[in-house]
Amino acid sequence: MQPSRLSLFVVGILGLINLGRGSIHMFAPDGGLQMIAGLDISSAPQIILSFIAAVGAGQLSFALVDFTAVARFQTFVRPLLLIHLAQQALAVFLLFVWRPMPHEVPGQWGALAAFVIIGFFTALEYSRRPHVAA
Repeated sequence: MQPSRLSLFVVGILGLINLGRGSIHMFAPDGGLQMIAGLDISSAPQIILSFIAAVGAGQLSFALVDFTAVARFQTFVRPLLLIHLAQQALAVFLLFVWRPMPHEVPGQWGALAAFVIIGFFTALEYSRRPHVAA
């Protein structure tokens, strides 16, 4: 079943978000850890910056997948919504339960908000009935 235009739009927006945060994590001098999240990376800056750049590379790759699905492989948009939802669920678990940061960071609340929003649009997409040709 083809995804709705709304789902195409949502995955396109998720691609833009991945492009933005991936670029910050990969190319900003501090990976956004100090200037955005207010984290102290002085204990092991090279290791920490390498890890956050790897996260950024993954986000940039995910943006490419998002854009490719919207532009060329639209039938993949529906399962891609589920993948984004699973990713956000894991991020929420990581940031709030398993390995919380030493203080609140924007990504923590962003992951929770994204989980709720993506969950809503995923449920909306999967609740659609297929069109039956007459």
